Amino acid sequence: MTENVANVHRDKEPKTLVLLHGWGFSGKIWDDFIPYIKDQWRITIINLPGYGESEKIAHADRDGTDIDQLVNLISPDIPEKSIILAWSLGGLFATKLSCVRKDINALILVASSPCFLNKPDWQHGVDPDDFNQLARGLSENKIKALQQFSGLVAMGDKRPRETISKLSEHVDNNVTEIEALKAGLDILKQEDLRGVMSRLRCPIGMIFGEKDVLVKRSTGKALQALRADINIIEIANTGHAPFLTRPQKTAEALKKLTDKNF
Repeated sequence: MTENVANVHRDKEPKTLVLLHGWGFSGKIWDDFIPYIKDQWRITIINLPGYGESEKIAHADRDGTDIDQLVNLISPDIPEKSIILAWSLGGLFATKLSCVRKDINALILVASSPCFLNKPDWQHGVDPDDFNQLARGLSENKIKALQQFSGLVAMGDKRPRETISKLSEHVDNNVTEIEALKAGLDILKQEDLRGVMSRLRCPIGMIFGEKDVLVKRSTGKALQALRADINIIEIANTGHAPFLTRPQKTAEALKKLTDKNF
């Protein structure tokens, strides 16, 4: 479930940074980003249940898709006093984890939201009809659904074809079990952690893609209305995966957000 990345940091003992991936892609999605941050951090990569070589999700475990149960599966692999860098769906896991792990030092959420679907009082996410279409497509053809999702991730990028090409490598090698993908969609559909996020004790930083179509840029200001101390950085000309398309800018944003808190 975990992978440790060696670093070279001669000045002092580096802090621990845990990477949590999003829906559809395993921890391998961070591979191209790690060179930009490995000298500053002791890095631990977590695969969510059902992704990569992590523990599979039993059918019985999907009764209601209990995110708390899945969080309990990954919690033992999260080092103490970590900072968590979480992308998209991973942000929900990181938020929930911080409720039960008071030792978590900070959350840095990338293209993430505590509420991914639009509601009458929340218009910063995905239209439920569009989301349900993706869910239906997943049931019919996993690879095709992931390819369509890759197009949404890349939308808004300066060079979307390059982004899709990078993501396609992960789609082609995708061994994620269908149960994990369905469970992830259930969690994205069901969870609304706005109240939870507003009560967390740890500092929160957020990185948004300027032209993300899945998590709108307006999400940040809406969350600051709930919690004024959330620090936000927006990366220009990026969609849903700024760490993939503008890794240097994302690494700089990570440093700036963590420097503010530590």
